[in-house]
Amino acid sequence: MPRLSEARKELLTTMMKESIFEATTSVLCEHGVDGTTMNRVAAAADLAKSSLYDYFPSKDELLEFVADRLEAPFMQTLDEILAADLPAPQKLERVLRTAFETCANHRAIIRLLAHSDREYEARNKTRPRILAAFTAIFTQGIREGYFHPHNPAHTARMFLGAFRELFELWSSNAPEEAANEYLEVLVDAALHGLSIHVHKSEPAT
Repeated sequence: MPRLSEARKELLTTMMKESIFEATTSVLCEHGVDGTTMNRVAAAADLAKSSLYDYFPSKDELLEFVADRLEAPFMQTLDEILAADLPAPQKLERVLRTAFETCANHRAIIRLLAHSDREYEARNKTRPRILAAFTAIFTQGIREGYFHPHNPAHTARMFLGAFRELFELWSSNAPEEAANEYLEVLVDAALHGLSIHVHKSEPAT
């Protein structure tokens, strides 16, 4: 029997992992993290359990794959926003709104994984990249005259805490309206400051 080409193997692996991802999220929503077993995921994906283990040797690795798969589109969009030819305030707003949309689209899974060991590990892995992105945006904004000339690394750390709260709202039982209202307050504070004496949307001269 002729061997599969590397390209076909890669395509097959991608298709299988997509099927496993969909099966895992379905099982997570129905049974929760503790009730998600390799047997249930294999059955939902219409796979032999041994085949599932070929792709993911343990439940921990399977859940890590799901967490990575959920965050990957946001991280890719984050890189695209950073590389875009846009003023810093627009980049900052796009990052916030993209994060909001990502949370809204996957709220059920986010709530299940929140506060678990897997969520904690995922947060530690993505935190440096998001912190670096905020630092780059604030550095650009200071250079352009949109933001006060504070230490951009410190401003990024402060803002990351506020950003984290958006995630906490989505992972809690708070209504969507509360998360949406928080987003608008956060965007307004980021772009215009908290003082009523600041003239909005104008770079400093």
